Amino acid sequence: MKSLVLLSVLICVANASVSRWSKCPEITGIPDFQLNRYLGVWYEYANVFEVFQIWSTCVRATYSDKGENVGVVNENINYISQNYRNVTGAARPAAPGNKKKKGEFIVSFDNPPFQDSESDKGGEPNYRVVSTDYDTYAVLYNCKSGFLYNSESLWLLTREQFPSQELVDETYSLMRNLDLPVESLVKTDQDDCQKMPKLE
Repeated sequence: MKSLVLLSVLICVANASVSRWSKCPEITGIPDFQLNRYLGVWYEYANVFEVFQIWSTCVRATYSDKGENVGVVNENINYISQNYRNVTGAARPAAPGNKKKKGEFIVSFDNPPFQDSESDKGGEPNYRVVSTDYDTYAVLYNCKSGFLYNSESLWLLTREQFPSQELVDETYSLMRNLDLPVESLVKTDQDDCQKMPKLE
């Protein structure tokens, strides 16, 4: 039994974000989500550790209108190699037709195995916009229930590559009030981004 617990913890550390031994908080995407205002370019100010983002700097996400879905382009510079990288995918509403129009999506990418960005099959949302003013910041959160633990993902995105400290302080306070794992956030390096393609 001890071996099973240890293995579960190691898997959690290897793949996720933050371990939450209590149940996931009942946090949903914001209602009346205005997707058209959310589209465009966002910069990653901070996130909790995600294995797929290891060694990523200058992280930028661009969301575009693809009819019923949202086109997703995530870009970064690899800290070790200094090479530019990007991955494309799609986000689809987790509950299309829901009157509350919550900011909850199922995001999948083109390259990783076991994902199909063209799929329209059901599933659990893995991208929840829990707070945004559309113009300056967005807080994204997900909590995945597991057998022995739950894993949390958290991102703070900003429209400006270098947001004001006042905005950062306000959003961190907001996240603490929502009982999100703020203390596990790590600021994303947005310096030395010359190799990032220029925005049109």
